[in-house]
Amino acid sequence: MRHFQEGGYSRRQFKNWVIANGIYDKKGSSIATMTALMLELIERGKMTSLVICTLGVIALIWLSIWEQDPREAKEFPLQPTRRATRIYNLALALYSIGLTLTIFGVYKLGAGDEIACYWLVVIVAIQSSPLWLVLASTLVRH
Repeated sequence: MRHFQEGGYSRRQFKNWVIANGIYDKKGSSIATMTALMLELIERGKMTSLVICTLGVIALIWLSIWEQDPREAKEFPLQPTRRATRIYNLALALYSIGLTLTIFGVYKLGAGDEIACYWLVVIVAIQSSPLWLVLASTLVRH
């Protein structure tokens, strides 16, 4: 969001920056991928699946606590302007709605109790953060 703000909220410049710098979440995606693989490769019952999922969730929570919130970076903090706040909040809302609808859609398409499928959705969700910022900035004009 900070880079988006520094670029004057230019969607094109932000997209180019994301692509040029390979901005994607490697750690969160790795955790979700490992969790999905463990669910697929380990002989499991309901309790084993619950333990694997719990470990994956704990790892993601730990990661979110361990990594610095980009809005509070000491070196280049995000300037909490009204526009930045509206874009950030709308992007978060769109992300939450999109993730919920995607999980529901995956369930309806037949994933059922194949929990690894939902962890694959988590990978896509983690990687989609820049998309939600661009969409939110399109909807928030000034």
